[in-house]
Amino acid sequence: MIGRYLYTVFTGRAGGEQTTEIFEKSVSDCIARNEFPGYMPTLPGVFGTMQRQFHRKFIETDELLGRGNVIDAFVRGDSRYIEKVARLRFEMIWAEMRKMEAQIFIDVSKNISRGMHTVIDQVIPEYSVLLIVRDPIANMRSFLNRRKKFLLDNNMPDHSCNEFVIDSAGFEKGEFYLWMWCEIQLRYQKIISSTCVDKTAILRTEDINDSEKIKEVFEELQLSFQDITINPPKNTNIKAGYGPTKVCDSDIRLFEKFLKRIPHEIKQQIPYLNDYDPGQSRIT
Repeated sequence: MIGRYLYTVFTGRAGGEQTTEIFEKSVSDCIARNEFPGYMPTLPGVFGTMQRQFHRKFIETDELLGRGNVIDAFVRGDSRYIEKVARLRFEMIWAEMRKMEAQIFIDVSKNISRGMHTVIDQVIPEYSVLLIVRDPIANMRSFLNRRKKFLLDNNMPDHSCNEFVIDSAGFEKGEFYLWMWCEIQLRYQKIISSTCVDKTAILRTEDINDSEKIKEVFEELQLSFQDITINPPKNTNIKAGYGPTKVCDSDIRLFEKFLKRIPHEIKQQIPYLNDYDPGQSRIT
C-alpha cells in the first residue's frame, strides 16, 4: 500500500459528483474519484451505449465498481470472491496514485458499502471513512425519478447479510429505498467499529455548500486543505433528462408508513431520525 485511502458510505443520489469536486479542488496531494473505475464512451448515441456496455462487462467492470457479482457474493457470504475483486480494484487505485504522484485517494462511491466493505480490513491495514447522508424522503424521491432498478446496486431487505433484516413482501417501490437509507446508516456504524479505521466524519448533504461545515469534515478527517472551492450543485437527474426532486404529500405519507415498520432498537441506532421532521424534505 502507498499513501492513504479514504472512502465514502452513502446511498447514492446524495451529491457524489459535487463532493468529489470539492475534495479534488481543495485537498492537498489527493486524487478524488466518483464511482471509480469510471468510463465515458467516446462514440455518439447507441454506439456509445454499446461501447459503455462492453467496457462495463469486460474492462471497468460492474464487479470492480462493487456491483453485480460482488453484491451476489455478499448475499451468499462468499468473502473470498469479494476479496479477490477488491484486491484487483485496489491495484488499480495504487497505480493511479503512482501515476499522479498523489498521497491520498478519496473514493467517492456508493458501491463500496454494498459488499466490498466486508473485506477491506483484509486488503488495507488502515483507512478512513466518510458517511454522506441525504434527507431520506428526498433521497427516495430522487431514486424514483431516476427509474433505476433497485437490484442494480442493492440486495433485498430480506437477506440475512443485512444489518436491518425485514420481510419486504408488500413493500411499495419507494420503501425499498427507505430501507436502504436505514441499512446504510447501520452498515456505517459497523464499518467504523473496525480497528483498521483511523478517522471518520459525517457530512449531511444540506451542508455541502457550507464551507465551514466542509472545513469541519476536512479537520475531522485530518486532511490538509487549501481554500475550499464549492461550485453550484449538479442535479444529475435533470442532466440525464429526468425531473427535479420534488417531494410531495404521498412521499411523506409513505415515509411515515415505513417508519412504523422500523423496530425501536433499529431506530435507536440511527441518530438522524431522532429529531427528523418529514416536512423538511420539501426544501431539501
